[in-house]
Amino acid sequence: MSIDRFVRAAVVTLALVTGGCEWFDTMSDPADIQPHEREPWAPPEGSVPLDGLPEYTLADVEGLLTNPVEADSASTAVGAAYYRGFCSVCHGVTGLGNGPISGLFPAIPAIATGTVAGMSDAYLFALITQGRGLMPSYERIPETARWDLVNYLRTMEAAPADTAAARASGGASAADTAAGGAP
Repeated sequence: MSIDRFVRAAVVTLALVTGGCEWFDTMSDPADIQPHEREPWAPPEGSVPLDGLPEYTLADVEGLLTNPVEADSASTAVGAAYYRGFCSVCHGVTGLGNGPISGLFPAIPAIATGTVAGMSDAYLFALITQGRGLMPSYERIPETARWDLVNYLRTMEAAPADTAAARASGGASAADTAAGGAP
C-alpha cells in the first residue's frame, strides 16, 4: 500500500511540474494596464480635489483663487527661503534673471519688473504651481509656501524697464517679460 501511495504522489507531482502551475504566477506577474491604454476615470460628481483647489489654468485662474496667507514678515521670510531654494538659481537673487544657470538658458526673464508686479496673486500662484515654457511645475512646494512665495515676490523692488545693469548681467527687461517670456 505504501508503494501505491508513493506512485500516486509521484504522478501528481509530475503532473503539477509539467503542467506549469499557472495559478502560482498570477500574483508575481499580474495583468497590468498601461496609462495610455484607457481613459482615466473621471472623479465622481461633487468630489473635492485632495488639495481643495478648483481646477484652473493660467488663462482662467482669475476669480477662482484668492491669496489666503497674510503678507506679514513671517510669510515673506518663508517665501524668501523658498525663493532662494527654488527660484534664485534661474531668476537670480534680486530677480533680474541672472541666476547661475542663466548662461545655459539665456531666455530666463527678470521677475523684479513692473510687468510681474502687475500680475495678480492668483496668476503668480498658478504660474508657480503649473510652470510655463521652460519653467517646470513647482507643485511639490506646499500650497501655503507657494502663497508665501507670492507674498515675497511682492516685496521685490521692480527694476527700471531697460537698465543697462540688467542687460549686462544677463537679465531680461520688462519688455522681454511682456513679450512672452516665462517669469
